[in-house]
Amino acid sequence: MNSLTQEIAARAETLPEAKQQEALDFIKFLQAKFAKPVSHISETALLSESALATDWNRPEEDEAWAKFQ
Repeated sequence: MNSLTQEIAARAETLPEAKQQEALDFIKFLQAKFAKPVSHISETALLSESALATDWNRPEEDEAWAKFQ
């Protein structure tokens, strides 16, 4: 266990049990938040892609966005 982990554990021990549970919940939240792969694409985005493509894949759109490329 590194020194930071030891400090977190030592400080958690001084808290009331309800607050220890809150701290644990927060740690679990952080683990879940950072466990998601960066390349994750939502199902909604995948399902809407073909519908939006009809608007995106037009010469007018290419012209409008050309200055940003």
